[in-house]
Amino acid sequence: MQITRFGIYKAIIAGGLAIAVAIAIVTGTAIIALAAVVVAIALAFILERRNKAIVRDERISQISGKAASASFYSTLILGAVASLGIALFHSRLPENVVFFGTIMGYFICVALLLHIGFYAYFSRKL
Repeated sequence: MQITRFGIYKAIIAGGLAIAVAIAIVTGTAIIALAAVVVAIALAFILERRNKAIVRDERISQISGKAASASFYSTLILGAVASLGIALFHSRLPENVVFFGTIMGYFICVALLLHIGFYAYFSRKL
C-alpha cells in the first residue's frame, strides 16, 4: 500500500469516527460512540498490519515520544495545580467541585506511579 493511500484511509476512518460520535451526541446514545471507537480501532489496526511501506522512521518516533512526554507532563502539572487549588479553597467551593478535585488528585497520583513503574521497567528492558 502506498503512503498516500495509507493517509487517505486514516483520514476516512477519522472522519467516520467523528461523524459517528456527532450522531451519538445528538441522539444521546453513548453505545453508538463506543461502537464507533471500537470499529475505528479495529480498522486502524488492520490498516496498519496491511501496510508494507515504512510509515515511521527513527526521527518520527523520537519526535512523537517527545511530544507525548511534553503533553503528559503538562497535563499532570495543570491537573496537580488545579487539584491543589481546589484542596486549598475547598471551604468556598461547592461539594461536587471538591469531590472532582479529590478524584483528579488521585488520578494524578496513579498516573505518576504508572509513569515511574513503566520508566523503571523500560530502563531495565532497553
